[in-house]
Amino acid sequence: MSYILLFVLLTISYFIGSIQGSYISSVYIYKDDRVLSDWQEYKTVHTFTRERFSVAFIDGIKILFPVLLLRFTAPFMELDYHFASLLGGGMATLGHLFPFFKRGKGEAMEAFVITSLFVSFPSSLISIAIFAFLYLFFGRKTLPFVVSVFSFPLLLILFFTPTFETGIVSILYSILIFGRQKKAVNTYLSE
Repeated sequence: MSYILLFVLLTISYFIGSIQGSYISSVYIYKDDRVLSDWQEYKTVHTFTRERFSVAFIDGIKILFPVLLLRFTAPFMELDYHFASLLGGGMATLGHLFPFFKRGKGEAMEAFVITSLFVSFPSSLISIAIFAFLYLFFGRKTLPFVVSVFSFPLLLILFFTPTFETGIVSILYSILIFGRQKKAVNTYLSE
């Protein structure tokens, strides 16, 4: 296994994940500072606008690229391609949540969906269905999202027999995303 290649690809994945879609949309696409400020204040997160679409598109591509990059280079590093996809998505998500360039406020919902789809399509679909059901029941997205994020590794391990490494890293990936949602969950539970 080429540890140097793996390290380089994981570093690239982190830096790609650090790119802020809201910044690119604000400065280069729309040339309007309100796109960035509205996004950071969550004013446009729950509405579907062209600005929201461009931010979501850029954020989706920045997660998808590292997932596919590691997935397709997995044979050269003698890695399971599910595990490689999870590593690429995990490092890009880490960059999204804790960017090198500027601290972001991303929730990683899109990152979770894209990464989980490439790790285990059936587990991901069930997790998304759990989110949709709980969202309809509770009417808010924070708690349903956290439950679906933790249901993913549980479903993966119980029903789809991943490699040991994939199972462990999927649990760590869920904990990473929960760490970003913890404050929102505490606020939700205290209401």
